[in-house]
Amino acid sequence: MNDIKTIIDIGNGFVKGILLWQEGGETVVLAKDIIKTTGMRKGKILDNEEFAHCINSLLESFAKKLGGDFVEEVIVWVSHPITVVKRIVEQKRILTGQVSHEDIQHLSDVVSDSWIKANYEVVKIIPVQWVIDDRIRVKDPLGMEARRIDLIADVFMLPKTFSSNIYEAFDRLDVHVVDIIPNILWASEVCLDFDVKDLWVLLVDIGANQTSYVVYEEWYPVLHGVLPMGGEDVTKDISIWLQVDIKDAERIKREKWAINLEKTTNEDESIDTGFLSDIMLARYEEIFEIINEHLEIANKDGRLPWWVILTWWASKAKNIEYLAKDVFKLAVFKWVDKVMQLWDLSHNPQFVNVIWDYVWSNKYQNSKKKGFKLSFDFGFIRGIWTFLKKMF
Repeated sequence: MNDIKTIIDIGNGFVKGILLWQEGGETVVLAKDIIKTTGMRKGKILDNEEFAHCINSLLESFAKKLGGDFVEEVIVWVSHPITVVKRIVEQKRILTGQVSHEDIQHLSDVVSDSWIKANYEVVKIIPVQWVIDDRIRVKDPLGMEARRIDLIADVFMLPKTFSSNIYEAFDRLDVHVVDIIPNILWASEVCLDFDVKDLWVLLVDIGANQTSYVVYEEWYPVLHGVLPMGGEDVTKDISIWLQVDIKDAERIKREKWAINLEKTTNEDESIDTGFLSDIMLARYEEIFEIINEHLEIANKDGRLPWWVILTWWASKAKNIEYLAKDVFKLAVFKWVDKVMQLWDLSHNPQFVNVIWDYVWSNKYQNSKKKGFKLSFDFGFIRGIWTFLKKMF
């Protein structure tokens, strides 16, 4: 049972986990569970002991289902409202006329130490592309003739106290954290296929307390971003303006979950649906406008050739795509799951993001004792293996 792969997704509302095992070439779900998150609020672990107890409750439920404690290491996925993404570009002159392993290794080492935000910790560095002589973009530069080579990479950072508290919680439980990965990474891999990335697209992932987005142009991610607002902010707005309890506000949002663009009200409704729609519209419009401002700064506003795709829970609001279309001035679609028909879990929206996490980690990592190795699905060359092992 040493080949068990454990994925734990830590959210502000719930901690979700699945245990998977490869048997006869097929993936078997050994256990799954959801535990209400305690000791943590809006990306801040307020009570370390209570948070560790929450994680332990999840692991104990796995042990009970499996008849023993088989969890030794985990991949932890986190949603954090103040995730920082920084794009780094480093360059090197090629003295021999051809890109060598030594050139790649040198650039790799420079990138790994080049930029760290105060009070933040780098949790993931993703190589985006290599540029040869300012004109050719490639994923495999080894052996190419060049005078100069540039490495473009995205650095993902979380608050140092947050990541440290996660490691501490699992250390208390004698469980090894193989990797901490921001949830912003999996959405583009699951929702966007190769053809869509080629046609250029903006993907907006609206979560509970954060909204993340990524822009792809010609297969490459050119812009990442995270906003500290999401579905929970809509719930709070409903609670304040309708003067109802926060739990009732969440229930109302999920039951009505529609933006009424025509400003009509159903007299048979006990709640003024027109006013409720205005409340929801204002918050979602603010989210889209902030993203659009970021696109303007990056010179991408209104110039994406094709479309915007909305995904995850809050994007389920009826008519939200029309609101987004009005803000972005682009064609807007909701993502439809045509691929993720995996086990019965794929039909349970509470576990969809955990499945996505598993698919991402399975694509880029192979589970090994006390560590994971990056698979070569990226297409990266063997010459940067050492670098990638450090990064991941």
